[in-house]
Amino acid sequence: MLKWALSVLVILSVLSAQKRWYRGNMEGMGEFTMNISVNGLEDPVWEDKVRQVTLLFLDQYKVKINPKRFSPVLQLQFDILDSRVNPVSAYNIEISVMDFYVSHNEYTENLQKKETVKSFKSGKIYERHVLGQVSSDMLREDMEKKLMLLLDNFVDQWFRDNPIRQF
Repeated sequence: MLKWALSVLVILSVLSAQKRWYRGNMEGMGEFTMNISVNGLEDPVWEDKVRQVTLLFLDQYKVKINPKRFSPVLQLQFDILDSRVNPVSAYNIEISVMDFYVSHNEYTENLQKKETVKSFKSGKIYERHVLGQVSSDMLREDMEKKLMLLLDNFVDQWFRDNPIRQF
């Protein structure tokens, strides 16, 4: 009986821990600034292509990118090991949203004292990664496909947090 109860408890705790940590974090966000970083690939034309494709994709869903805005920041980071010697190249693509926040303890302490919160921290409120390996000939094409997948997931989460923006 005890083994059965423990196994049920473990299963329930694992199932309840599977929630996405970033749900609801982008609620109320209408504009972002964008930062793209490409490491390991010396091709400024490809970086500009990624920027344009990303802007067009986000514009299609009415996600606004304002370069004059300070925060929140939509970051796209590409870390690439392009090996022309070996038949396989590797990459890591990360999409994340950085914003300022105040810890719950600081907020409640300042609320009780009726003071203004002055010390904000910067942190990730959304993040997704893709690790991949592909032949060197197909590297750029595969990364572009994975970028579209990451952007699609980002827009999907943004619409979940901001359902009225769909209309």
